[in-house]
Amino acid sequence: MAKLLHIAAKDFKIVARDKAAFLILLGMPLALIFILGSALGGVGESESVDIAVAIVDVDEGSSGADFAERITEVEDLQALFNMEVRSDAEAVRAEVERGDLTAALVLPSDFSERLDAGEPVTLEVLQDPGSEIAAGIWSGVARAAAANLSAGQVIRVTVADALAGAGVPAGAQDEQTGGHDHEIELDAVVVEEAEVDTDTRVGMIDFYAAGQTAMFLLFGSMFGAFTFVKERREQTLARALTTPTSKFQIVGGKSLGILGVAAGQFLVLYIGTMLIFRVDWGNAPAATVVVGIAEAWAATGLGMALAALGKTERSIGGIGPAVIMLFGAVGGSMIPAEFMPAWMAPIQSVSPSYWALESFLGLMRGEAASTVIGPVAILLGIGAALYAFGVWRLRYE
Repeated sequence: MAKLLHIAAKDFKIVARDKAAFLILLGMPLALIFILGSALGGVGESESVDIAVAIVDVDEGSSGADFAERITEVEDLQALFNMEVRSDAEAVRAEVERGDLTAALVLPSDFSERLDAGEPVTLEVLQDPGSEIAAGIWSGVARAAAANLSAGQVIRVTVADALAGAGVPAGAQDEQTGGHDHEIELDAVVVEEAEVDTDTRVGMIDFYAAGQTAMFLLFGSMFGAFTFVKERREQTLARALTTPTSKFQIVGGKSLGILGVAAGQFLVLYIGTMLIFRVDWGNAPAATVVVGIAEAWAATGLGMALAALGKTERSIGGIGPAVIMLFGAVGGSMIPAEFMPAWMAPIQSVSPSYWALESFLGLMRGEAASTVIGPVAILLGIGAALYAFGVWRLRYE
């Protein structure tokens, strides 16, 4: 056992001291997590949304300004939108066309005049077609505000007509109906909030942290295979076999070294992404670590298979990245697996990255730790199959 651990420690130190290995195993995944997460979802997840919209007030009276003010004062809307009140309709229209503004609400110049006369008013909503969902939300807000205003207008005109029919003078009618002060309220509908059980949303930075970790864990296998082939080429293995060291101890020690590299890589990425990018790996850290160690074992099996297939470092350098990138791509490390065509399912089933990533994402969404039992068993099985193949091929050399 001591010899096995000594060989494993030696191989671990060789990889740990290799600057190229350090950059590939740790530098590249952290860089890709930051770049992809920042570009596609932002580093960290903000609790508020900042949708840029505008209210264009070209009303010649005072009701337009009052209407715009009532909308911008709603706290719930302030948390969702970055609202500006503007007066240049053409400039706002151009900004919406460029995508600088998500949407805009345009109040016409005769807004006050039509309200005073009890006539219908047409409001215009400008929407960026590239932001259909966000613009649609603002359009809904505009409709709700318009409906609320219309209801107030109907009430005011109805009361005024009733007072006029009763012979109440015009001045007294203004006192009863509020005159021309059209107060706009957007809280006519009361919303009762209730908590429901839903899956936790996985942010883009979290997704890419899990995805890149699942893929780059397999790169440790390539460097483990490098050391195996190099020692075989330099006759180091042959000399080791002349010592009182069995083949089992040599192969087991080198395998344990690959496992140690992959496990150490996972722990660094797991802790590092939490500290640097505030990645939320879920509330079951023990289950997450178990999945990581299971994939590290699969990487060990892959390393033994690469060592058996590749006769030189160059051949492993060609085969290894191609296989690992294929596993990562079909496993969802770059594009979510659910977007993959159905014919890729057989390839996904043999990809260690797929099973690891699905487990990581499930735990991030709040699934029970017991849900990873199946994927962990599959990862262990993949690792055992690859390991057995590698040992079988090496037996004839």
